[in-house]
Amino acid sequence: MLAAAGLMVAMCIAPLARYIVDGNEGALVAFDYWWLGGLVALAALVPFVTIFLFKDRLLQVRLLVADVVLLLGAQGFGLWAALGFTATAKAAGEVAVGYVCTPVVFPIVSVILVILAIRGIWKDEVLVRSLNRIR
Repeated sequence: MLAAAGLMVAMCIAPLARYIVDGNEGALVAFDYWWLGGLVALAALVPFVTIFLFKDRLLQVRLLVADVVLLLGAQGFGLWAALGFTATAKAAGEVAVGYVCTPVVFPIVSVILVILAIRGIWKDEVLVRSLNRIR
């Protein structure tokens, strides 16, 4: 969960897309759109907070499932913003280069990490329930 939170923090900081138009360079970061920045920040905050809820595993699972939805939304909106940004950069000038950067795929990697965390938490919950049944 900490790795997923770290990737989303990196997505907040690193540029999602870059462009070069007539010698001028620019970049798109998540907080250029307030809704994308808020979504990415919330998707980074949820797994970090969930780490400290270890006494309530079912709440952890629920929050992480909600985080998967947030991450998929961040992936969709981030890719939409980056591709739209590069298309606008290409249309703006005759000599233009626009490309999408690596942090656009961070939400997908975070989804995989969160799903692995959900599986681990659920296995722990099943183990605790089975030990309670033995008593």
